[in-house]
Amino acid sequence: MKFYPLFFLLAVVLCFPAQAQNDYLSGPVTEQQIREVKIFDLYTERYKPDSEIIAKLNTIQDSVLVDVFMGMWCHDSKREIPAFFKIMESIDNPLITANYTALEYRRSGPKDIIKENNIKRTPTFIIYKNGKEVGRIIEEVEVSVESDLYEIIIKE
Repeated sequence: MKFYPLFFLLAVVLCFPAQAQNDYLSGPVTEQQIREVKIFDLYTERYKPDSEIIAKLNTIQDSVLVDVFMGMWCHDSKREIPAFFKIMESIDNPLITANYTALEYRRSGPKDIIKENNIKRTPTFIIYKNGKEVGRIIEEVEVSVESDLYEIIIKE
């Protein structure tokens, strides 16, 4: 009976791969950290953005920052974040940049970041144009990530 706790601990350690720590990133992260989780990298490579919308994004003359809030555990993030990565790879416009923040399971943290940015669902893309928030894409897109992003940027 005394060996059960040791057996349980050993089973837990052996059942979780070393990669698992990346599945639970929290706080500011890089694209590279996210793409270390194979599903994000695989879906990024598979996504084919609309070339007409990419061409339109390349003509944007304003400074655009996209703050991306996502969960490594979130199925919507696993769909939308790789599309966003591929869009960022495809555009050739240094005026469009992005920051990434990983949120803990079910948005349980980091609490200060979640509260400060009013994050209710993942993923959330907050789009800033010339330093002013001009729109959000929350959880699911209406048309596509690139189309929704472009429409938000040009609406003002």
